[in-house]
Amino acid sequence: MSTTDDVLSPFHQSRQTRHAYLNRTQSLLSAILTKNETEVTLLSLPTIENDYERRPTSTYILRSLSDKERETLLDPQQCNCRLASDDATLQIMYRVAGNGEGPSMSKWDMSSSLKSQVRNNCFGGNVILGVLLDGPDAVKDTIPSNLSNLVGISYNGLIQNSILEPGCAIHKNAEVINTHAMKYAAIIGCGSVSCSETDVAKSKEKYNFDMAGGSMDVEVGPEAGGGRIVHAKVESTLVDVCHNLNMDSKGAAIAPLVTFDESDYTAIASSSSSSSSPSQIPTTMNMLCPHSSLLHTPRTHHIHLSPHASIDSATSVSSALLLPQSTIKSGCTVSHALLQWNATITSQSDAHHVLLMEQSEVGPHSFTANAIYGPDSHVSGGEVHCTIFGPNANSHHQSLLIGILWPLGRGNVGYGSNVGSNHTGRIPDQETSVGEGTFWGLGSVIKFPVDLTSAPYSIIAAGGQLPPQRITLP
Repeated sequence: MSTTDDVLSPFHQSRQTRHAYLNRTQSLLSAILTKNETEVTLLSLPTIENDYERRPTSTYILRSLSDKERETLLDPQQCNCRLASDDATLQIMYRVAGNGEGPSMSKWDMSSSLKSQVRNNCFGGNVILGVLLDGPDAVKDTIPSNLSNLVGISYNGLIQNSILEPGCAIHKNAEVINTHAMKYAAIIGCGSVSCSETDVAKSKEKYNFDMAGGSMDVEVGPEAGGGRIVHAKVESTLVDVCHNLNMDSKGAAIAPLVTFDESDYTAIASSSSSSSSPSQIPTTMNMLCPHSSLLHTPRTHHIHLSPHASIDSATSVSSALLLPQSTIKSGCTVSHALLQWNATITSQSDAHHVLLMEQSEVGPHSFTANAIYGPDSHVSGGEVHCTIFGPNANSHHQSLLIGILWPLGRGNVGYGSNVGSNHTGRIPDQETSVGEGTFWGLGSVIKFPVDLTSAPYSIIAAGGQLPPQRITLP
């Protein structure tokens, strides 16, 4: 493997992992939508906890509830669940213990497992209820140590058109609609968790947001528009972003680009965009991968949480894709966001149409829209709009950045800096290009357009004002 392959392999592996989970969802959907109520399906799926098992795949039983299981589920003295309508369809999902045991296990009575793991819910549409069995399917005590106390589905106002795999934790939510929660995933204490095909189509039409492809359009530069549209992907690098804007050397990339074979995505995309009747589970769904969590958030719509990603106590999150270890938390309002590994949006921040690369952070108390953040960058307490905010750049105080093209970053924005005088008196049609390592002093005022790309590591003194100009050094 070449050095280039080593550098870019995490991006390719991330995409392969995302598509593997998408394929898992599509496999379950296909099994549901093609079977009749009396049919028993034996479905082979990739094993989630690969560190603990030698088998690469596991077989699951998917079937309708028996009369006794249905009675147990609806009995007020047992599971105390109810149906939102008479046409609600419930199916049970559990794992086969060993090779060749599927036909015999499909006849097992799961009433006791339902009684211990499912209680006080209302179900509507098509719902798959996953239940855990003892033995190889049990939750391991080490990952995480307290999950065994949370496994199950309880006290939910409405669960509709959802896939809840064995081992997930779904508790005390107002509604969970069009959602796939895998083993070790958790949805706890939330309001509305939904995903409507109409809103997904609007995101696609307006922002070219594509959850399966992990991409969307971000417009940077002049706020009034100027054709600087980046087709950003969650597995993009800043090299890809600059190449997309023709900012590299005469349009020819010197550094390696992240390129993908789109053929592996075509089937998923076509299936995700297909329509389904109202009585079926729509193929556009929220997806919570193993070890991801959605906690105490009033409104969540159209999300994909990769393993160990989390949304915790946000205000509202819609159309967001989070890679592993990334998080949105503490009163944030977020829409159309792509977060790479360990990226964070926190503490009453607003973020719309943004790409956060690895280890970048927005918050506390920040407002940002149409922005791309490079690795290890940090913005807090200010506003950033229509900007490429490069790697290791920091804006730790109340400041303003509008229409900044700063792909090399490694600079600092001081308190009170107004790098955003982009208005000519009629429309905000100006931008500023900045070189590596620029230091914006306290209270500096920059009147657009300014070009500092040929003056790296410049220092704009506190209180300094720059009229429109180009600076080169030396």
